[in-house]
Amino acid sequence: MKKRRLAALVLTTLFLMTTLVAMTAPAAAEGEGKVYRTYLTADCPILNGHDSVEISLQTTHNYCSSPLYRTYPTADGKGFEYIGDLADGLPVQIDDYNWQIKIREEACWHDGTPINADTIIYSWKMLLDPIMANQMADFVANNSVTIVNAVEYYMQGTSNTVAWEDVGIKKVDDYTIQITTVDANNQVDVCAQFTDRSTFPVYEPYYEAGMNEERTETTYGTTMDNWMGCGPYKLVTWEYDNIQVYEKNPDHWLADLFHYDRVEVRIIPEMNARVELWEQGLLDDLTPDSNTIETYIDDPRMVSYPSLSVFHIDINCKNPNNPISGSVAYRKALYHAIDREVIARDLFGYLKPSGVYVSEMAGIQSESHLTYRESEQGKAVEAMVESWGPYGYNPDLARDYLAQAFEECGLGEDDVVTVIFAIDESDTSWKATAEYLMEQFPVIFEGKLQLEIVTYAGMSATDFKATGDDKWDLSPNDWTRTASYTYPYTCFYYYLSTYGSHPNNFFVEEFEEQYALCETSEVRSDYTRMLEETKKLEEIYLENVIHIPVIQNVNYQLFSDRLDLAVETYIPVLGWGTMYGDIAEE
Repeated sequence: MKKRRLAALVLTTLFLMTTLVAMTAPAAAEGEGKVYRTYLTADCPILNGHDSVEISLQTTHNYCSSPLYRTYPTADGKGFEYIGDLADGLPVQIDDYNWQIKIREEACWHDGTPINADTIIYSWKMLLDPIMANQMADFVANNSVTIVNAVEYYMQGTSNTVAWEDVGIKKVDDYTIQITTVDANNQVDVCAQFTDRSTFPVYEPYYEAGMNEERTETTYGTTMDNWMGCGPYKLVTWEYDNIQVYEKNPDHWLADLFHYDRVEVRIIPEMNARVELWEQGLLDDLTPDSNTIETYIDDPRMVSYPSLSVFHIDINCKNPNNPISGSVAYRKALYHAIDREVIARDLFGYLKPSGVYVSEMAGIQSESHLTYRESEQGKAVEAMVESWGPYGYNPDLARDYLAQAFEECGLGEDDVVTVIFAIDESDTSWKATAEYLMEQFPVIFEGKLQLEIVTYAGMSATDFKATGDDKWDLSPNDWTRTASYTYPYTCFYYYLSTYGSHPNNFFVEEFEEQYALCETSEVRSDYTRMLEETKKLEEIYLENVIHIPVIQNVNYQLFSDRLDLAVETYIPVLGWGTMYGDIAEE
């Protein structure tokens, strides 16, 4: 039935979409070579990697800028390795806590301006600037390695208690920098620290030209004209909310590793439009959603792989209009009222229900390759959740906890609480979930808890929440941290009070103390101990319902026959390596 409906939709809108593509895509030059055609569901708000949490920036930066290190497929297509990009070779260990990174002398910006140690030092100093308070500062300060005094520097505000000279980032010579870490780390940890778009260099002349008088913000990267790249591709078109176009930079030092002559990245929020372009052969990849997965599940071009993402629901504990918003019992009531099996099966399609938060992929890059979920410790937490009900679902417990919350907060038998579920209106699966819960909550909670849906568009969930605590009670999210491939506990990093752009507003001292313990060198160097401490952390998380885990994401993806991938299977951190792919002769 779904296949017939989808086919009809494609046929009836084919002409419309053909016209749309002709209007929005830049004209292809004759003999332009190999063109890879992909999409983003939302555009980059800015190209300044220092001050935006939106993951869409990573695509533009990976192609059009250069990090110190890149992940690159191994020759057999079954793994990845770190290679130097701006860096000339891998980091060199001086002692347990000091590493030197040499910048390749041929590195330069797209306008030919040289890149050297001063470029990197300036870029990171601005990223960590305590007055600018950039949202992504922690990625260079405390990701897979922790740089001495970096967190203290950027978190100090105007106190001036930590000088830049105290930070473990130093220039050794014109083409060498040195970092000093809090803990002993290995070469892989150091490389992994410098792959995120926030750690890519910024072009000082434009960054400074865009700086306001108070030096609290810069307009760098708000347009193509005030941003500069240094990558294997050049950004030649940026029509906001429409399309980005990259053309190969033949002068890049790693140019031979990249095979597309041109990359077209359309911005396509709506799934139906993506399907239509895929069916017309105008996209080389497609990630189906719950409404389209059944159509393609048996398609030989379909591949699947597990994800670091556990889709969850953030809970606002500060809504002044919700009299029980600060109650932990209320949070527990919501946790036990979620039928995850229905949501995963019927509303998201072919995904896995989850009552726990640490993903199935966490720990896969550890020395033993034992994931936390497969370990004795991870399985024990799952068993605890199952003792409550299937993936934690238990309407009786939900009602008991709501009654407790009502009593704690002084509400009576006749009181009714309405919670606001805020969602991006283009997210069809979460919209369907909200509608499902809007029907279920009054039944489960016997009319004492109602759900209202509020939709928003054109902004991130983080930005919407910033409009006011009275605007939402529940909000879906899927934050992930790639460091958890190696260190499972780090998936909780974003929910600490110390993370400046934290998606939640509920913090537990015991949880933060346990996370700090996991961060110690004693725990990080002993994987068995790390599994044990991660178990305690996840138990504290569940006891307080920091937020509500709902679904373990499984990624399904279609690749066109004309696209030759550089890997044989999905590889954590690298993914499918599409940017290193090739276009088959047609």
